[in-house]
Amino acid sequence: TVPRSRSRIRAAPASTIAPNDSQIAAEVTAKVAQVHVEVGGSVQAGQLLLELDPADYRLALAQVDAQVTAARARVALAEQRLQQSLALRKKQFVSDDAVLELKTGVQAAEADLEVARAQRAIAVRNVEKCRIVAPFAGAVLERQAQVGAMATPGATLLRLVDLAPPEIEAQVQAAQADELPRATEVVFENQGKPYPARLLRLSPVVDVAARTRVARLAFIDRAAPAGSSGTLRCSTPGVLLPPELLVKRGRELGAFVVENGRARFVPAPAAQEGRPFSVTLPPETPVVVRGQQGLTDGQSVTVVTGAR
Repeated sequence: TVPRSRSRIRAAPASTIAPNDSQIAAEVTAKVAQVHVEVGGSVQAGQLLLELDPADYRLALAQVDAQVTAARARVALAEQRLQQSLALRKKQFVSDDAVLELKTGVQAAEADLEVARAQRAIAVRNVEKCRIVAPFAGAVLERQAQVGAMATPGATLLRLVDLAPPEIEAQVQAAQADELPRATEVVFENQGKPYPARLLRLSPVVDVAARTRVARLAFIDRAAPAGSSGTLRCSTPGVLLPPELLVKRGRELGAFVVENGRARFVPAPAAQEGRPFSVTLPPETPVVVRGQQGLTDGQSVTVVTGAR
């Protein structure tokens, strides 16, 4: 008989991952004018991190503003000519073809105005891109930006790590991963300190090389710093049986228990031949310890009290 169901401890390597770990890069080409943060400093979302020299982009904006003004004037002129032609057509001084041509001219002028407005919006965005702000609250871990240096699109200027509580990422053996959702206690251990955690997501995909599945967990209370490495330990309910009780029926490995005087085969999906294996059983479940290799499911058995 199995005395009581007890917890089994599983361990897996794990580390803490920040929600965001971003390389802050330039979106335009310009010289670095000012850097407002340093390595180790904390920033709030929307806080100004650094400024690029916007002189060239302000000149481009002024040029586009002039183009928008000119386009508006052409629209006004085209509309005025159209109104005059409509008045003259009533007196049959202007042909329908001439009026149609003037209507087309108004539409073309309006289209030119829309193009100019779009170019202005682009110019405004380029000026705004010279002020680089924090996309989230975080800590500055690296600084590549130097005042006077040329920044180019895609070039990393700063590295910013999110200050929000990190998640735990663990590489769990595929044979043990299905037990994780049933764990009664999950703890991330780092430098001897335990951090209680709970399961968020368990990947359904198995890594072919390592035979592991990725699990993501959240800290329940206090959190270990982002970037910490440690061990994920989880306690799962069940019983660990010795390898000599393992039998194979069909393609499945498992053990025989006794129910109502008959043998019942209990599969153990994670079992491996020659090694102790786990099964989930109610307390005080009788387990067959003799003659199990010759049993069939549903066969009558005799329970001997105290047999092991």
